[in-house]
Amino acid sequence: MKTDLFIVGGDGDLALRKLYPSLYYLEINNSMPEGMRIIGSARTGQSREEFHAKIKHWLQAGVDKKLYSEEKWQSFADKIFFAQGDATQPEQLQQIGKEFFRDDAVQVIYLSIPPQIFGKVCQSLDTCGLVKESTRLVVEKPLGDSRESFLAINAELARVFSEKQLFRIDHYLGKESVQNLLALRFANDFFEPLWNNKYIDSIQITVTETVGVGNRWAFYNETGATRDMVQNHLLQVLCLMAMEPPSALDADSVRAEKLKVLKSLKPFCKESVFDHTVRGQYVEGEVGGETVPGYLEEESDKYEIDPNSQTETYVAIESEIENWRWSGVPIYLRTGKRLNKKHSEIVIYFKQSHHNIFKGSKGERCQNKLIIQLQPDSGISLHLNNKVQGLDAGIPLRDDILNLDFDDHSEPMKHDAYSRLFFDVFRNDQTLFVSADEVEAAWLWVDQIFSSWEERGQKCEPYVSGTEGPERANMMVNSRGQKWYDGEYCPIDLD
Repeated sequence: MKTDLFIVGGDGDLALRKLYPSLYYLEINNSMPEGMRIIGSARTGQSREEFHAKIKHWLQAGVDKKLYSEEKWQSFADKIFFAQGDATQPEQLQQIGKEFFRDDAVQVIYLSIPPQIFGKVCQSLDTCGLVKESTRLVVEKPLGDSRESFLAINAELARVFSEKQLFRIDHYLGKESVQNLLALRFANDFFEPLWNNKYIDSIQITVTETVGVGNRWAFYNETGATRDMVQNHLLQVLCLMAMEPPSALDADSVRAEKLKVLKSLKPFCKESVFDHTVRGQYVEGEVGGETVPGYLEEESDKYEIDPNSQTETYVAIESEIENWRWSGVPIYLRTGKRLNKKHSEIVIYFKQSHHNIFKGSKGERCQNKLIIQLQPDSGISLHLNNKVQGLDAGIPLRDDILNLDFDDHSEPMKHDAYSRLFFDVFRNDQTLFVSADEVEAAWLWVDQIFSSWEERGQKCEPYVSGTEGPERANMMVNSRGQKWYDGEYCPIDLD
């Protein structure tokens, strides 16, 4: 069936850097819907040729040269149109609809604009009669900065669109490595008997960056690491890692199991929040051999720095899922900026038997662990104890690794997270999109952390740029006999 993709904010930063390159990937994979048209709208006027020139510039900058060709670009450009108008104004939106929307096509509307004006655009669409039963609305997370603000935004969307029409994008769910969590857990039967508190000692979910806030200081100061990363990406990864097997691999079944995980997260209070959370803020240091400023020393003519800001650029949380499968297993969430490396991973530590027959042997029996690498490379490694070859007395051990690399490094990737999510929107598949109930439950848990921080007066702890983060984050995991996994592992002897 014909499809009209209408991108509101069609010449903005997100659209140019992410959306059009992702759609180009669909073009070169021959995965566009039949009869596809892409209409980008903006308030400022420009010709279709000028609009194409902008998109082409970002494509050539962001797409591997091996994947770009003038022939494919022309085929892609033939599908792209520009519409001038303010989508919050019904009369202007109605004119766009008359000129570009086809009656016999499915309308997919992508709001590449701030959430504060989602409601106005949705009301305009409804007033103009542009919303049909087949219309799909795509919105970017994060939605709001608390449960209360999310519910207000969602109510505006729900006045016009049903839940079946809403696609809330969390781009992490479009990553191949994140989707592989479903395959790893539910397509490999030998994991299921071990995937519980009887055999798993602890879990770490880490997403770190080496960059600072850059020119996003004003936005970031209102958001911080917890709202920006934990409420969004880390909790979604946690859900896929911890959820029960769904009855089927469809949107309703998967979302229902994810929601159970979020509702089972142990809440925080004033008395527990200090021992189980660390919030930090980077100060001047060195990253990649270059001296970088602290968060409060960032410079730009676009915003004014608040010298008293307590916005966290790092957060570490010791969480727990209070259900039969996971009760008693500490699950550590960690994210931050200006750290020693950029990586995203899940590390699962398995319990060790109390009876060790290798005590007198050379080498130490290491804790088995499964490492699921999400980025920069994606893959799985399993750490096993193996005998060192030789004629030693006894059986000396060493920590060896079985690796499974998901990436084909011989060829450039022909799709990204957004192209996968676009592909699913066009197929009307909501499995990799987040339900309203999930977002509300995630905000409820995060709001408890912020209210507990406020009640306790818990401030940000400084950490030097280019390091692993605040020292107390290490102390938090050390108290359980662990350390943060950082590419190597050495058990801590609590004795």
